Amino acid sequence: MASYASHPHVKIRAGRPVEGCALRPQGVLRSSGPHEDGVELRWRWLRSRDVVANCACPSCDFAHDYDPVNRNRRGVALQCAICLKEQRAPETLTFCSAVCFVEAWPEHRRCHNHARSRAGTMESAASGDKGSFGDLARKDDEPHWLSDDASLWEIVAENVAEFVPSESEVGRRLRIECYAVRPTGREEQLRARGVAHTDAVLGAPMAPLPRSFIGESTEGVDPSLRVASYNILAEIYATAHAYPYCERWALEWQYRARVVIQELIDTNADVICLQEAQRDHFERDVEPAMKSAGYEGLFTQKSREAMGAAGKVDGCAMFWKTTKYRVAEQRNVSFNDLAYAEAQNANLSERDEHAYLTRLVKDNVAQLVVLEDYPAPGHRSRRLAMANTHLYSHKDFPDTKLWQSLCLLRALESFANRSRETLPLVLAGDLNSGPDSSVYELISTQAINPRHPDLAPRVGQFGAVNVLPDARQISHRLPLGSAYATVAGAEPEFTNYTMGFRGTLDYIWFDQTMLRCAAVATIPTVDALTRAGDALPNPQYPSDHTMLIADFLFLS
Repeated sequence: MASYASHPHVKIRAGRPVEGCALRPQGVLRSSGPHEDGVELRWRWLRSRDVVANCACPSCDFAHDYDPVNRNRRGVALQCAICLKEQRAPETLTFCSAVCFVEAWPEHRRCHNHARSRAGTMESAASGDKGSFGDLARKDDEPHWLSDDASLWEIVAENVAEFVPSESEVGRRLRIECYAVRPTGREEQLRARGVAHTDAVLGAPMAPLPRSFIGESTEGVDPSLRVASYNILAEIYATAHAYPYCERWALEWQYRARVVIQELIDTNADVICLQEAQRDHFERDVEPAMKSAGYEGLFTQKSREAMGAAGKVDGCAMFWKTTKYRVAEQRNVSFNDLAYAEAQNANLSERDEHAYLTRLVKDNVAQLVVLEDYPAPGHRSRRLAMANTHLYSHKDFPDTKLWQSLCLLRALESFANRSRETLPLVLAGDLNSGPDSSVYELISTQAINPRHPDLAPRVGQFGAVNVLPDARQISHRLPLGSAYATVAGAEPEFTNYTMGFRGTLDYIWFDQTMLRCAAVATIPTVDALTRAGDALPNPQYPSDHTMLIADFLFLS
């Protein structure tokens, strides 16, 4: 057997634990020796017997505080110097008054003892015994957990790699222990172990505020249709670099998933269109939860490969109520494929073709679905054409977005008008274009002003390139209206609210000859959106976009 030059150990990474949100730590077996396949990890979860903040004081109930700024608003007067030196979590070291600190001291001083105990445990866990990997194997039946003080910790779960904190864990820290095994024949336990301690468990996420509607109620009206559209912010884009103002634990999908899914279910929409749905999260979290709530769904992946690991690629997803609709037809639109086809038919030089494709190949996709309802006896079924898309995001590519919109509208014309049957149409999505853009002008007016600045040739890496046809050819025949502009008289002030951008990018469009938009959900105010943070996303609102919801009535 090969010997390790240094001692193997398990490195554990875990996010901030939150009540009701699954915590899935990552464990990596580290050693300078050769890699061994087939090693598995075993887990144990413990919680601190005492809360780590003075939760008896209503002024410093930090276990339920999602906004760091609120600690200052509530008048933090004292900080524990020992905890401050050890760089411990803010909720464990701040107190609103001297009385608060004195009352908390009997329990708080346990944190200091715990910290010293933890330092010794971590040192011993990292050292281990020298020798070959075979020498490190244990053949006794009892798991070799790291030693711990039973007066400080109590076991809450064993042999599970995921833990969901309950209300009883709120305000307490978690201790995560792990050891490696070689599960060949009789399971051999290896002296490769690890331990991690979390910050205090936060209380259950604050739900986004209920959405009110403007317009007329469609409750009890049959047939009616409620459509929701939501960019749910894929984890691959939810980075601390992109959103430095958001708590890191609030960016993690393990936290945001619960809030996102509850938002979707609470809409009670007949059809839900999602953008930036990440494939692995769609399959593992969103689709099973929506299925339990009575929905079926389709996922359409962007044209690019996964980013670093299987499933780490986003796309569009659509859900519909199974009690109301079934899929009659489905088609995906790949803008990449359309760009390659156009370039091939244009007889461009090699240089121009490269410039053309560089401008247009951005991996975006769209979903086109025909839904069919379940008719009453003696009646024909009603069919509905639904479209969902997410256009290219870069602000310096308005021509690319206009080209994508034109391609989508042409596809919709043939999709919604076939077999001498014209279907009512709803188009939802994140168009990454404001109300003053050429994309908005084209969709809403069926044409484009030839003098629109988005029509100018763009100068790129390979010189000037024009990816658009003549302005007179940029048109369509779909009588589309914007749901929010129709009911509210104007588009929302914003559907995307970050520290760097505030504006409207998301829309729900509908066929005005076959549908009437009766009501739309209001967009939360700035005060509501920033209750738990400076911008979106934050612990209360899990995406940088707001959800759009519209109610429709059929005109025939």
